[in-house]
Amino acid sequence: MQSAPGLHRVKLYKLNETGGWDDKGTGLVSVGPMEFANHQSNSVGLVVIGEESQKMLMVHRILHEDIYNRQDETIITWTDPDIGTDVALSFQEGQGCNAIWQHIVRVQQDADPKHPDHRRRVIDEFDGPVGHLDGDYLHHDVGEMAGAGHIELPAAELSNLEELAKILAHVPPMQRERVAQLLMSPGYLRKVLDMFRQCEDLEDTASLHHMFRLMRSMIMLNDTQLLDELLKEEHVMDVIGCLEYDPDLQAQQQHRNFLQTAVVFKEVVPIKSQEVLQKIHQTYRIQYLKDVILPRSLDDATYATLSSLMLFNNVDVVLGLYQDANFLPETLFCCCADLQLFRTLKDRKPGDADWDDLVAFLQEFCSLAKHLQLQQRQNLWAKMTQLGMFEVRGGVAPIQTM
Repeated sequence: MQSAPGLHRVKLYKLNETGGWDDKGTGLVSVGPMEFANHQSNSVGLVVIGEESQKMLMVHRILHEDIYNRQDETIITWTDPDIGTDVALSFQEGQGCNAIWQHIVRVQQDADPKHPDHRRRVIDEFDGPVGHLDGDYLHHDVGEMAGAGHIELPAAELSNLEELAKILAHVPPMQRERVAQLLMSPGYLRKVLDMFRQCEDLEDTASLHHMFRLMRSMIMLNDTQLLDELLKEEHVMDVIGCLEYDPDLQAQQQHRNFLQTAVVFKEVVPIKSQEVLQKIHQTYRIQYLKDVILPRSLDDATYATLSSLMLFNNVDVVLGLYQDANFLPETLFCCCADLQLFRTLKDRKPGDADWDDLVAFLQEFCSLAKHLQLQQRQNLWAKMTQLGMFEVRGGVAPIQTM
């Protein structure tokens, strides 16, 4: 789309309460004087008009304070004190970004013309090196790394490992989704994880430290599809293996050994669905990743995303068991009595070896069911009541009468 002179095509983003960026729409941004009903003003502002709706998406008065930050060739961000949140404009073209940036710089320069040497500067990350919090990657040139405004990933080869780790450590917020899609290109993620296996076989400590940083950065992209891919059965142990080699710790951690040998999955009622079993195992691993492996590294947004994945998995598990005719049959009497939750509970009594586990399972199942939608929850309670939930409830903890 060709924009009229002075108008530049952008996507508008605002930071939400969970630390993620909400897309507020695509429009055309321009710079002009701010008009007030009661008096004239010398203020200059940014205005974004919706591309399709023609409605005003944003009006922002350019301030004299150094709240503006240019990231990459096509992104300008700032913390807007009027609305109390971070705002980002992602430009379709670098030329448009540069034009708007020059307007902002001009306003900053006019803030105190008598004392230009003492004015506070806006921050332009694209003009020079930018410090990053991650040890070995301090003072990396973001402009050089991002190329012409779009990050490209090198081939997944050991010779490119350090470069790939550096790139992923410096992904601007507006490019995280695109980088996540590149990582999920056919075969790319598998090649990255194969690199980890090679590093372990070679006992290459320096490369294993790069693998830790690389994998941590992948997770911190906070992309739901990428996280789901990393946590799949065929990938998750290699992912956890990468995270055993934290350079800030003196020795390799033993997360895989703990998950594969020390953790015991108790199946008090047989579950035949492999999909449900995989969801249960994945949920436990997400919890372990969140609370044991990366508690110091996760930001609030990524922590919230992982918690949401656990919640969705739990809902899928409850629905899967609800729809399993063996686990919750239409009637209490069917040929698969050994698989039925309530039939098993009725055949046991307090003091039996598996009684406590069965009761704990029922309590957990009911607790997770609270997250279902209303109609699903009502259907589940109706079926459980039909199968004898209240009879079992009386055996677990007799109801006291007044």
